Amino acid sequence: MASHAVTDALLLPRSEGAVAGAVDFRGRPASRASTGRWSAAMFVLGVEIAERFAYHGVSANLISYLTGPLGESTAGAAAAINLWSGVATMLPLLVACVADAWLGRYRTIVLASLLFVVVSSHFPPFH
Repeated sequence: MASHAVTDALLLPRSEGAVAGAVDFRGRPASRASTGRWSAAMFVLGVEIAERFAYHGVSANLISYLTGPLGESTAGAAAAINLWSGVATMLPLLVACVADAWLGRYRTIVLASLLFVVVSSHFPPFH
């Protein structure tokens, strides 16, 4: 679906100040004056920093949680952490393929966010 918006944007006459081949979330040619720049870059950097803190924060405490309150063996906990780390590393590749082939980037972000909210509301943090 996203490929149609990009194709349509390439076929449309470029308006003054539009970025060639770039579209906004509505599929219109993106204006250079109102999109991107430092605000978009800061948003991406902020999200990336938050994601790194979350990943490393969870991975640092996961072995203690699995071997302590859950009573798992050290070998079993290490295997679970390796599996979790592998899935966390490879899953973005699968999601990127789904986004590019079927959903588009904005629908993928919305669906991933909804999935996160639903899953996190069913599994509250442990105390």
